[in-house]
Amino acid sequence: MKKLFTMYTLFLLVSFSQANAADKEITIDVKTTRFTSKDKVKLTHAIEVLKTVMNSEEFKTALLEFKFNEQDDQGMTNIDIYNHLMTGAEVLNGEVNHVMDFDLKMYRSKNPWSKVKGYTKPDTNRIWIHSKFYRRKSWTPVDVAANMAHEWTHKMGFGHEYYHSDIRPFSVPYGVGSIVTKVANQLGFK
Repeated sequence: MKKLFTMYTLFLLVSFSQANAADKEITIDVKTTRFTSKDKVKLTHAIEVLKTVMNSEEFKTALLEFKFNEQDDQGMTNIDIYNHLMTGAEVLNGEVNHVMDFDLKMYRSKNPWSKVKGYTKPDTNRIWIHSKFYRRKSWTPVDVAANMAHEWTHKMGFGHEYYHSDIRPFSVPYGVGSIVTKVANQLGFK
């Protein structure tokens, strides 16, 4: 009985913290490595895009309507995914602080044909961003914001198939990245 009560209490606490997560705006904290002053200007614009989009009703609506791949959503409903994201509780930190924490490092692939725009690993908070894409004029702050959102959802515990497939675009990371792009465009960001 005590174990059942403890589990029920934990369920209520988690539900309460997630229910209130959407009541608070999410903020963004960024540390950078190997970013030039020009890189930081683009990043400042991308952060503004990402913060505005994440806290918008348009983002919430688009996420709630998105058809996620059942293999990659961890059995969560769309409202669960939204509430979890808004907690800012990255897997390695676990703290509900309503902050998207970024430790970004610019890198250059040794493979000149690499199409990987960024990546992360499960045992670190660091996210690597490929300078080949980031420094292109055609890669806008909206593109940077979408990439940051994609990689950050990995920090929040979501994954996707490693190789390209028909279902990968419907994973939480790819879905959130595409939603950020769509909503940023709707809100007039370029």
